[in-house]
Amino acid sequence: MNEQPRSNPISAERDQDVASIATAGEPVVVQVDGLGALLVVTATRAILVRQGAHFRPRNGVREWPLTALRDVQLAPPRNGNGRLVLRTGPYPWQAVNLFVSGQQWADAERAAGQIRVRLAQARRPSPAYAGPGRGRLAPDPLDRG
Repeated sequence: MNEQPRSNPISAERDQDVASIATAGEPVVVQVDGLGALLVVTATRAILVRQGAHFRPRNGVREWPLTALRDVQLAPPRNGNGRLVLRTGPYPWQAVNLFVSGQQWADAERAAGQIRVRLAQARRPSPAYAGPGRGRLAPDPLDRG
């Protein structure tokens, strides 16, 4: 009656292998073990590896460039589980939810912080162009004078 869910160690090892292949040599900034999925954040991408990804060739591993994410949100744990939401598009249904146990909540907060920092850096205008009326413009590459 009081049985704990069993994890399949072979499946977990394969999912870790899939995650390591998905990062393809990029250093991992933070990793979050969710309920049924693993979120890996590198310097340039967010990669979601679903449990049993080796059985799901089309949607077992999903990835987004960090600059393509619109927002990241956290729903604090209730009854032991919280949620990390990656907004991937302008519509409400364009979101990915990662449910996280209370023990992994600190990792989820760290991942959300890292993604937010990288989103802010990507949205910051380049230093060569300060914007209209805000200093000098970038040199014209066609100007030979």
